Parts: sequence; structure tokens; C-alpha cells
Amino acid sequence: MRFKQSTEPYFIFKGINSKSMRLLISSMPNIIKPKRRTTTITIPGRNGSETEDSGTYEGYTLSVGCGVENITQAELDKLWEWLDGSGDLILSTEPSKVYKARIDSDITLSDMYWVFQNFLIQFDVEPFKYSVNAANDFRVMTQNGTLYNKGTYYSEPIIKLYGSGTLSININGTDYSCRNVSDYVTINTPMQMVYRGGVNMNSQYLARKFPTLSKGENTIYFSSNVTKVEIKPNWRWL
Repeated sequence: MRFKQSTEPYFIFKGINSKSMRLLISSMPNIIKPKRRTTTITIPGRNGSETEDSGTYEGYTLSVGCGVENITQAELDKLWEWLDGSGDLILSTEPSKVYKARIDSDITLSDMYWVFQNFLIQFDVEPFKYSVNAANDFRVMTQNGTLYNKGTYYSEPIIKLYGSGTLSININGTDYSCRNVSDYVTINTPMQMVYRGGVNMNSQYLARKFPTLSKGENTIYFSSNVTKVEIKPNWRWL
């Protein structure tokens, strides 16, 4: 099968556009809503069943059909090096979103003696999509205020508090504090870690849970000894 190159679809993986690798796309993946993790429980003597909801989602696979024409061995080596491991994935069908993707499965080219080779790339992706303009979502606060979550699910932010002593931030009525801080401390919800530079400060963290940002508006207050707050919100979509 030959491909027309006008208005062709593309994808960007690990910062490299498929067009720059001379790939022609024959099929783009469907847009998928991730499966929610639930367990069906059957109770003897009762009709029907109950569902136990973990509140989490399954990852899934996005398949991209590709072809390449007159590929050399050197180009193939470069292609295989690129299509390996993990990185950010952007699809031309959803240019405003970023997937956290990984390629673990094998990729097989058709016979190298043919002028045109077809192959399938399978990206294993995490359940949430993120903003392609994450840098524009970064927020610096020097006074109490609000932060609007434009995603479709609560987010797991990375928060950096500046100040010394016991620093506290209150998000939607819940306090998150860290003691014995010198200059600054980072509260990293995705990693479930608190640190200053390379020093682990989990033992100084006083909250039972890590902060999240609810869908919609979030109210944010911080203690008087906090001079500045930096928030990487990590907005996400199903």
C-alpha cells in the first residue's frame, strides 16, 4: 500500500516528530477512555453482586500503523533506537494532550527487499493525558488565592514552599505542613516524597496524605512564614 503525503497524520515521541523520521502513517489509534479498576463481589445467598471500586484506572495500548519507503540500514538503526523505552507521546489527532508512553513490544518490518515496508507501533500508555502546554500552567503565588483545575480529574501537583521553620499550605481546607525547613521544601505528590534538593525530608512531613487539586476551583492559603509558593499542577484528563 502506498500513502499520500498531503495532510498526513503524525506523532511526536520523545520530542521527535515521525515526519522527521520519514514515517508515513496508515492508521492512527482510537481515542480511548481508560477502564476503571473495579472488583465484582458475589455474596452467597444474595441476588446480584456488589462492586468494589479502587478509584484508579488501567493503562491501555495505542497502536499506530506506519510505513517507510527505501529505508537504509543506518536509518533503520536510528529508527529502532528512537522507538524504544519511555517518553512523552503527542498524537496529531489530539495535539493539545500528552500521553506518558512506553514501547515494550517488538516491532516487525515487512521484507527489507521490498521498496515499501509496513509495521505497527504499540504504545503502552498511562491512563491519564496531560497538557502539552504544561509550562504555561506553572503558577507562582506570593499571597493566598485560587487555582482552577481545567482538567477532568483531580491532579497530583508538585509544590515548592519557600521560607524557614514549619511551613504550611492549606488546599481546600486541608493543611499540609513540613517542619525544620531551611529556605525551601518540595512536596511531590506523584512521587509521594518531600525533599530539599537531594535531601529526603519525608520524616519532617506532618500531613497524613499528599496534596491534590480538585477539578474546578481550589482555594489556597499558606502560613505567614511562607514567602513564595511554586506549583506545577499537572492537570490531567481521562
